[in-house]
Amino acid sequence: MKEILKIMPILLYMIVGVISMVMAIKNLFSKEFLPFHEKAAYKPWDDIDNPLKLVILTLLRLAGLGFLIISILLLVFPIINYFIPNEFYKYSIPIIALIYCTGLFVINFLLYRNIKADTPWKGSLYAMIVLITGIIISILN
Repeated sequence: MKEILKIMPILLYMIVGVISMVMAIKNLFSKEFLPFHEKAAYKPWDDIDNPLKLVILTLLRLAGLGFLIISILLLVFPIINYFIPNEFYKYSIPIIALIYCTGLFVINFLLYRNIKADTPWKGSLYAMIVLITGIIISILN
């Protein structure tokens, strides 16, 4: 039972890590708005001026970079920490991911609340819950 509790946070972090990797790929290689962005802007991608398109794509890639960093942290360091235990990594990595997911939640929820666009705020909230659960299980070990 103790071994299962030791592995459970790793599995929870990996779930968020894999989803973050998918979002990183989506954002980094996007050639246009994500669908909810278009709804939030009340404007199709083709109606946006080219300079503004470049700014939007740059911001998407910056978000993608954030997702990429979080995914690498959550997919690599929990496994390393399993074999080479380190209290700093055990808590700092998921807390860094939690900060990122909390920011995503707040930003996406505010956009949803103000514009009623179907933003992925629920996904960010679920990621926060999974990360908090992993951190709590780690504390109990």
